[in-house]
Amino acid sequence: MEKNIDGIIIEPSKSNVFCKHKDMYDKLDKYGIPYVFIQGEYSVMQDRVHVLMDDEKGAYLLTGYLIELGHKNILGVFKSDDSQGQNRHKGYARALAEAGLTYDPGNVIWFYTEDRAVHPYVILQEMIRKGKPIDAIVAYNDQIALHLVKAVREMGLKVPEDISITGYDNSQIRGNSGLSLTTVAHPQEELGRIAADMLLAMIRGEEVEKRVIIDPEVIIGNSCVNRTT
Repeated sequence: MEKNIDGIIIEPSKSNVFCKHKDMYDKLDKYGIPYVFIQGEYSVMQDRVHVLMDDEKGAYLLTGYLIELGHKNILGVFKSDDSQGQNRHKGYARALAEAGLTYDPGNVIWFYTEDRAVHPYVILQEMIRKGKPIDAIVAYNDQIALHLVKAVREMGLKVPEDISITGYDNSQIRGNSGLSLTTVAHPQEELGRIAADMLLAMIRGEEVEKRVIIDPEVIIGNSCVNRTT
């Protein structure tokens, strides 16, 4: 590797599995080329510079919001092969525990990147078909949430009247759902700006913080219903 670049901003893929490019990052270190990880982290690279969302807190806030609305049978749907999915699961579980609700592994659907469009959809419909009590779902992101909305409606149920659903990322996609998802803002521009500023500082030889964590903000839509009334 020749030093023909000044620095790199890296968004990890499948960050909860083996870091297959670690040899490349080691070469960047060897040649003194600075880099910043954004929106994901590998366990073996946690001492590097990162700009991250507080994904655990984001899912904690969403789950807590559903609990405040009177939901008790809350399903979690999370991506298993990235750190965001693992952290969002932690937030979901923590909110349940703090509210005195039992955490049930059977109420969690895990999926991989490759089966994200099918697995959650199929498993949710199977759960509904078997009569599993579900009054809300915390989905990994907005795209998955909309897949689940479709799955619920195909089973003859309504969102949010029968099942409330939250997303994550505030991507503002609606598809044909007619819903405005309750979700968490994902300030991509802010994340990118902070990462770029930090990288430029590193290129100048300045010291920077190892981790910058962005606080989540819940965006209220019409995909959840109040069950306390």
